[in-house]
This record gives sequence, structure tokens and C-alpha cells, in this order.
Amino acid sequence: MDNTILIILGVILLVLIILNHITIITTTTTTEQANCSQTTFGCCPDGVNSKVNFYGTNCPSYKPGPGYYPNTPYIPPPPLPPGPGPMPPKPIGGCAGTRYGCCPNNQTPKIDTQGSNCLLK
Repeated sequence: MDNTILIILGVILLVLIILNHITIITTTTTTEQANCSQTTFGCCPDGVNSKVNFYGTNCPSYKPGPGYYPNTPYIPPPPLPPGPGPMPPKPIGGCAGTRYGCCPNNQTPKIDTQGSNCLLK
């Protein structure tokens, strides 16, 4: 009788261990329709179509703001007139070829933009 009780308790323990490892999976199916409110930019004013951008330019009731003319061909601006061309190089030597140019006597080179080394006449 003691062996029978031990065997029954062992079987019950084994069943409980097996039941503890079993996972019951339940699946529920929901049929939820996607709508435009779940898109990045939301719905058009009609509540049916999805916007393709923040402004809803694809929506049937979209009206552009003032100054915008749809379906107007792009006309490029006219080309710019040619400039004066390249500047001739400064002559080498003499004060005209220096960084700040010449003093009023056209012989002494300036040492700064003000010509603080130039003699006043």
C-alpha cells in the first residue's frame, strides 16, 4: 500500500510538471480595415483619400494659394549678359604691384590701406 501511494503521488507530480510546461495559444482574428487616418499625413477633407504630403496637394478639393498657377510651364530666366571679362594682371615691380598700391606721389608704396607712411602735400 505504501508503494501504491508513492506511485500515485509520483504520477500526479509528473502530470503537474508536464502541465506547467504546456502553453495554451489562443488566436483571435480581427478584421480591421486600414484607413487614411493611419497614414503619415492623414486624410483628405473627403475622409476617404490619403494625403501624399502635408498640404494634401493630391486631394480632390485642394486649391492652391494665391500666386500659384497649376499646369503653367516653367520658363527659365534669360541668360545673364557677359561680364567685363578678366581683369588684367597688376604689373610686377613698382608700387602699383604692391598690396596697398601707391601713395599720391605714384612712387612710394603704401604700407597699409590708409597710406600712413605717405607724405602729405
